[in-house]
Amino acid sequence: MSRALERARRLLGVLALGLRPRVLIALVLTSAVTLAVAALALLSPLETRLRDSAESALRAAVANTRTELSEQHVDPATGLPEAAELRATLDRLRRGQSAQPWLLDSRLQIVSRSGPSDFDIPVFYPIAEQVLRTHRNAQLLRGDIYIVVRPVRIGRAPYVLVVIKHLDYVASAVSSVESAFVVAAGAGLATALLLGIALSGRLVARLRRVRDAARELEQRGPGVAVELGGWHDEIGELARSLESMRRRLADQDAALRSFIATASHELRTPLASLEGLLELVADDLEEEHLDVADARERTARAREQARRLANLATDLLDLSRIDSRTELRSEAIELTELARAVAAEMELRAAGQDVRIEVHGPDRAVWARGDPGALARVLRILLDNALRFSSAGSAVHIYVRRGDRYSTLVVRDEGPGVPAEERELIFARFRRGSQTGGRGGFGLGLAIGRELAQRMGGSLSLLNPEPEGTSGATFALELPSDEEGGAR
Repeated sequence: MSRALERARRLLGVLALGLRPRVLIALVLTSAVTLAVAALALLSPLETRLRDSAESALRAAVANTRTELSEQHVDPATGLPEAAELRATLDRLRRGQSAQPWLLDSRLQIVSRSGPSDFDIPVFYPIAEQVLRTHRNAQLLRGDIYIVVRPVRIGRAPYVLVVIKHLDYVASAVSSVESAFVVAAGAGLATALLLGIALSGRLVARLRRVRDAARELEQRGPGVAVELGGWHDEIGELARSLESMRRRLADQDAALRSFIATASHELRTPLASLEGLLELVADDLEEEHLDVADARERTARAREQARRLANLATDLLDLSRIDSRTELRSEAIELTELARAVAAEMELRAAGQDVRIEVHGPDRAVWARGDPGALARVLRILLDNALRFSSAGSAVHIYVRRGDRYSTLVVRDEGPGVPAEERELIFARFRRGSQTGGRGGFGLGLAIGRELAQRMGGSLSLLNPEPEGTSGATFALELPSDEEGGAR
C-alpha cells in the first residue's frame, strides 16, 4: 500500500511539472522508445540474418561451381580433369565467397584446393564419405565455421566438393553496427533534447505573451488592443481568438455604454413627462375645478408615455433572451394566417392613424419553419415600424411569398424611406435612422427582429425600392420553407 502511494505521489509530481519540462520529457521519452524499438527490431535479429544470408550465398555459389566442375575437360589417357582448369574454378569460388574449397576423390584424397588450408579436412571424412555413398547434399555449422559438402561427377569419376567458410566476421559486423547505433542513438537523444529545449522555450515564451495579454485584458479592460504577433499555428489561432474575444467584449462594452446612455435618456423623458402630467392633474383635483377635456388629454399623453416605457421593457426583455441564447421552437407555421392575425392586432392603432393594413397572399397556404412566437414578434416590430412612419391616408402592405428554399414575408410602407448610407445602421442596437422626425423608438426593434430571424435560420433585410425612386421602406423576412407542414 505504501509503495502504491509513493508511486501515486511521484506521478502527481510529474504531472505538476510545467509545460516546458513536460515537453522535454515527452520528446526524450519518445526518442528513447523509438530507438529501443528500432534496436529490438533491427539489432536483435541482425546476426541471424547475416548468417543466413552468408550461408544462402555460399550454397548458391557452390551450386554454380558444382555445375562448372561437372563440365570440366577430362584427360582421355588418365581419366583425370585438367589441374589448371580445376584450380581456376576453385579460385573463383574462393575469391567470390572468401571461402576455402577442396575437391576430394572417391578415396577422400585431395585432388585440388584453393588458398592456404587452415582446417583439418580429415575431421570431416565421415560426412564426405556419406555424401559419396548417398549422393545427397550436406552442410554443417560448427561454431563460426560453415561447411558445405556436395557430390560432383567429373567425367565418369565421382568426387566430393568441400567448401569451408569462417563466419566470425558476422559477429564483428554486428558489433560495429551496434557501436554505430549507440553513437547514433546518443546523437539522436542529444538532438531531441536540444530541439526540445529550443522548441519548448519558444512555445512557453509565446504562451506567456498570450497569458500576459489575457491579464492585461483583465486589468485594463477590452478597450486596449493587445499585439500578439502574426503566428500561423495553434498558438496563433489562440492569440487571434483572444483578440477576437477582446473585440467582441469591446463592442459589447460600447453597446452597454450606449444602452445605459440611451436607456437613461429614454427612461428619463417619459418618466419626467409622466410625472409632470400627473402633477398637473393632481393640482387640478386639489383646486376642485377639474377641466375634463384637459384631464382626458393629459391622461392620454400619460398613457402614451407609459406605453413607451412598456415597449422599452419588452425590448430589453427580448434582448436578454437573445443574449442568453434561449432555445427557440422549430415547427411548421402558415405565414398568411399569422400575417392576418398580427395585422388584426395592429388594426385599432392603424385606424387611429387613418392607415390601412393590407395582407396579400397566394391562394395556397405558405408554410415556413420557425418559432411562432418569435415570428409574430418580428412581424409586430416591422408593422410597428411601418405605422410609426406612415402618414394619414397611406397603407402598409404585407406580402406573403412562397419560394423553393425560403418563404418570405414582405412589409412595405409609404413613409419617407431609409437613406442608402443607413441601410445597415438601422439594424444595429440602439441606432436609429436620421428620418425619424422624433417618432422613432429606442433603436432596438430591428436589431431584435434580425437576430430572431437569424436564430430561426432565416434573415431580415431592407430591400431596394421598387420601382427605383419610390418612397417608403420595404423589409423582407425570409424563413426556411416547409411545404410538408400542411400535410402533418
